Amino acid sequence: MNNLDEDFLQNFMGFGKRKAKFLGHGVGLLIDETPVIAEGFDDPLQEGMVFALEPKKGIENIGMVGIENTFIVTAKGGECITGDDRGLIPIY
Repeated sequence: MNNLDEDFLQNFMGFGKRKAKFLGHGVGLLIDETPVIAEGFDDPLQEGMVFALEPKKGIENIGMVGIENTFIVTAKGGECITGDDRGLIPIY
């Protein structure tokens, strides 16, 4: 996360000591399974694995907002299977 803007990193993945410990996780038979996408975990991703990435941002006096996208690891890289638009969706 060294290439993220310092302002963005404030409250990234939670507030203060109440931060999510992982950015993503494997998807399969269990709700959260390996591989874990988090600092300190270096299990290699292998073709055919499925994992979810779920970054979150804390907004003061509002709460947490985030998205979750699911990817399949392919020979060409990660293929998103939860849609083509990975941006924010405005809700009015």
